[in-house]
Amino acid sequence: MNNLKTNARITGALFVLATAAGVTAASLGAWMTEPHSFTLMAGQETQVLISALLILVMALSCTGIGISMYPVLRRYSPGLAVGVAGFRLMEGTLQVGSAVVLVALLAVSRELVGTSGPGVPTLVAVGSVLKATHDWFGNGAFLFPFAIGASMYYGVFFAVRLVPRWLAVWGFLGLGLMVVAALLAMFGVIGPMSPVEVGLSVPIALQEMVLAGWLIVKGYRTEGPEGR
Repeated sequence: MNNLKTNARITGALFVLATAAGVTAASLGAWMTEPHSFTLMAGQETQVLISALLILVMALSCTGIGISMYPVLRRYSPGLAVGVAGFRLMEGTLQVGSAVVLVALLAVSRELVGTSGPGVPTLVAVGSVLKATHDWFGNGAFLFPFAIGASMYYGVFFAVRLVPRWLAVWGFLGLGLMVVAALLAMFGVIGPMSPVEVGLSVPIALQEMVLAGWLIVKGYRTEGPEGR
C-alpha cells in the first residue's frame, strides 16, 4: 500500500513537471510562429537554449510517467501497461528530437548573422526545412503517441476505478480535442500556437493537473480487482 502511494505521488509530480516544462517552453517559443523566424534566433540565444532544455525536461518527465505507471497498470492489464510505457517512451524520444532540431536552427541562425552573398540562400533553405521539421514535431508528431498511451491508461483507470471515473472521461474528451487541434495545425487549417489550437489543448492540460493533484494527495484507489 505504501509503495502504491509513493508511486502515485511520483507519477503526479512527473505530470506537474512535464506540463510546467512544456508550457514554459511553448511560451518562450511563442514568437517562432512565422516561417522565417529562425533568422532572428541568434539574437535570442539564451531564450532558445532554455526552451530546448525545458523540452528535454518534458521528454524525461513524459517517459518517466509511463515507467512509473507500469507496475500499477500491469496488475490489471500487462499488455496495456507495456503499451503505455512504450508510447510514452516514443513521445519522449520525439520530444528529444524536437529539442535537437531547435538547437540546429539556432546554429543556422548564427551562421546567417556572419554570412553574406551566395551562401545566404542555402542557409535560408536549410533553416526553412529545419523550421518545418520543428513545427511538425511541435504540432503533431509527439502528440499522437501521447494520445495513444494516455487513452490506454485512462481506459484502465475507468475500468477498474483507480481514479474517479469522471477524471478518466475528462481525459478522453481532452485527448479528443487535442488530437483535433493537432490535425488542424498539421494540415494548415489553423496556425501553430493559434488561439484555436491553444484553446482546444487547454482541457487536457487542466485535466492532467487535476489528475496530478489527485494522485499526489489521494493516490490510486485500491478497490479495483487486485486491490479489494
